[in-house]
Amino acid sequence: MFGIGGMPKWLYQIASQLKDDFDFYFIATHSSYIRPEYRDVAQIAVLPFNKWRIAAYLAMHRIDIAQVANLVRYKKAAQIARVPIIIERTDGLRGGAALNSKDGLDAVICSTSSVADQVREMIAPEKVHVIYNGFDLSAYDDVRPERFGFADTDVIIGRTSRLAAGKNISLLIEAVIELRKNPKFQHVRLVICGGDNTQQGAPPMQDQLKREAHPLKGSVVFTGEVFDTRAITLGFDIATCTSNSNNEGIPNSLIEAMAAGKPIVATNVDDIPELVEDGKSGYLVMENNFEDFAEKLILFIQNSEKRKKFGLTARETILDTFEMGSQINKYKKLYKQLLGS
Repeated sequence: MFGIGGMPKWLYQIASQLKDDFDFYFIATHSSYIRPEYRDVAQIAVLPFNKWRIAAYLAMHRIDIAQVANLVRYKKAAQIARVPIIIERTDGLRGGAALNSKDGLDAVICSTSSVADQVREMIAPEKVHVIYNGFDLSAYDDVRPERFGFADTDVIIGRTSRLAAGKNISLLIEAVIELRKNPKFQHVRLVICGGDNTQQGAPPMQDQLKREAHPLKGSVVFTGEVFDTRAITLGFDIATCTSNSNNEGIPNSLIEAMAAGKPIVATNVDDIPELVEDGKSGYLVMENNFEDFAEKLILFIQNSEKRKKFGLTARETILDTFEMGSQINKYKKLYKQLLGS
């Protein structure tokens, strides 16, 4: 899918950074909705989820490298088309989807170390490459925070995400409603940035979430779908992720929030602990545990110095390990190395 989401936005960054070296083709099979920004960096095709149709497209365009998501049908299509180099890219374990057969692959790119450890047991270890999604910290240099008219003394709790059931945004809404019942927390606000999942058959969530958030009245903002979320993220005081298991790898939304120097409260699921260090850059809480989540939010709401301290640590994490330039260069090096071989 090439709407709003961590994976497609990262592919957009790869293509925009490497378009002088390579020609990119993006193939969408699960949604016909395409954000216009992707057409600036790649040729776009919307095809049926059919290995023969995908193979015909790859062969017609004489593709040199097929980088596929971890669905076997994509790999089969590339093999049928006799694409010289086939790379699978995993984005978290995703309920075991990342552990499908690796036969015929020239490389596997893992966006998390924990998944890479498991993949190395399935394919020659030298074919496995850990390349994180990254963020350019300088991208925030000239951006003004968007706080939607809320006061500087207000505390904005934010979430950026596709609005899908597994993201468990209802838990976040419930927590803020309960917090604001306490007179001490009347300055707490909520901003939810994201639109409905565009995958065919995915139930719309935005109207339901708005109904759940009705008690918050003017203290909540639903932005809808936003491609460039930098100003909104800068306006957060606390960034959150309430996802259930098997819905995340390392969320791009948290990488972007940490690059902006925001402290995190997130569920301890999937590969989030590889990004957020509990007690240092944020707090990790038990999945779907309202009390634990609300308790950790309060620790930040009541202490602006703690928010600042944790935010600085979060930013350093991105600078040290998730800086965009170094991650893009790893892609470029791998592509060139495989082409050269």
